[in-house]
Amino acid sequence: MKLQIIACDRCGLREDKGAISPWTARRGNVRYTGDLCQPCWDDLLATFKPSNLPKGRHKMQATRIEDIPTE
Repeated sequence: MKLQIIACDRCGLREDKGAISPWTARRGNVRYTGDLCQPCWDDLLATFKPSNLPKGRHKMQATRIEDIPTE
């Protein structure tokens, strides 16, 4: 039997201790994926301050329907 424990890639918080969400970011043709808890995700957004720039610029992509803003 194989057990898989998901943890935050930044702080190491385990899934059973808090909510962990998958993320995907892209810079140029390179795609980065991982799992982050909400405080680490908020810190990442505060650090990089993504914006809606023309194609070819830095973008953040939502990977789940629930994560897409409704506004």
